[in-house]
Amino acid sequence: MKRVALTFDDGPWQETTPHVIEILKKYQVPATFMIWGEHAEEYPNLLKEEMACPLFTIGNHTYHHKDLTKLSIEEGKAEIAKNDETIRKITGQRPEVVRPPFGSVNEDVLSYLDRPAIIWSLDTKSWDHHSKEKVLENIKHVQDGDVVLMHDFQPADSAAIEPLIRYLFDEGFTPVSLKKLVGSADFANQQVIYSRDCLKLETEHV
Repeated sequence: MKRVALTFDDGPWQETTPHVIEILKKYQVPATFMIWGEHAEEYPNLLKEEMACPLFTIGNHTYHHKDLTKLSIEEGKAEIAKNDETIRKITGQRPEVVRPPFGSVNEDVLSYLDRPAIIWSLDTKSWDHHSKEKVLENIKHVQDGDVVLMHDFQPADSAAIEPLIRYLFDEGFTPVSLKKLVGSADFANQQVIYSRDCLKLETEHV
């Protein structure tokens, strides 16, 4: 069985996230939403809806969406802590993973992350081209074990989500949770996850 994990950055966002949620539920597709804290405060009900669905898990995408490698350790820790608290106040839960904005990590960042940092192995690049058609072109590069980066904040990804899921199904892919993709036994022991087959342990360098 070919498996992939779908991840969505920068939400929740009222104009685009509801459609993404609707389609994922329609096809019973698991996903991880990487939450931007300022947006969560603006649209708390969308975050609550995500957390209420057993298909979905939540990641910490920092409060202000800043590149952690360009901040001091204390500033970076504060970004993560503020977003944890924002999400906890809205949902009562703590995110299982962190997605550093822009996928930027270094040894300083890893020194204070206390859960897996999820990067990606395939990017639909909606943030660059803003085209539904190009999103669907890019997903054709998908491989077994990929962590796919999308953005529920981006209209192109929201518009492409249903045909994208149909394409994955037609090509024999099963979308699964990050934990199921990597394996529950190993998941918590990984410091950085790019894909099922590209993992970094604490003793390794990024």
